[in-house]
Amino acid sequence: MHGDDDFGAELAADLDPDSWVWLPNVDYAAGWRAARRTADQLNVLLELCRVERSQLRAIADTDAQGGPVVRLEGDVRGWWSLEELLSLAAHARRGSA
Repeated sequence: MHGDDDFGAELAADLDPDSWVWLPNVDYAAGWRAARRTADQLNVLLELCRVERSQLRAIADTDAQGGPVVRLEGDVRGWWSLEELLSLAAHARRGSA
């Protein structure tokens, strides 16, 4: 690893046990199901706005306590599309206020 002497130490510093350790008696499945419903709805909206799923998509997840979390994952084109959509929404909201 040329120039990556601190890679292992850097990786260890970034590990957050709360983000990957499952706790006993926590219903992670219920949180994930709630997040999945929301992620599915967001993915439908993105599709209706002609954002390709390969460019940007919502992903269901849970936090360390089992709460629902929805993550957005995408490439640069997807983020540009989201920026454009949010700019249009912000402009429309300003116009109606």
